Amino acid sequence: MNIVTVADIKRSGFSVLEIALAKGPVHLMKRNRASAVVLRPEDYDRLLLAQRANTVARSSALDLLLQPEADSAVTATALDAAGLRVRLAELNDGWSDR
Repeated sequence: MNIVTVADIKRSGFSVLEIALAKGPVHLMKRNRASAVVLRPEDYDRLLLAQRANTVARSSALDLLLQPEADSAVTATALDAAGLRVRLAELNDGWSDR
């Protein structure tokens, strides 16, 4: 674990933090407790992309049904019973019945 204390930063400035960031994420310690984690912008962007990909993969069936599609004739505002059946059929296409 890459650790920098607040006292180190006060003593030596942000150069301590920059040196530690070269080794990876930095855990900031304040009064012997972890108070924050500092990441490089590239690492932060990578985490955001991974989170978005994970969120999309875990969407519920209701989220998928209500998600508007640009090429769909049925819009989210005009979703009636027939539209729901069409969307459900589209989503279930290729799934085997159990």
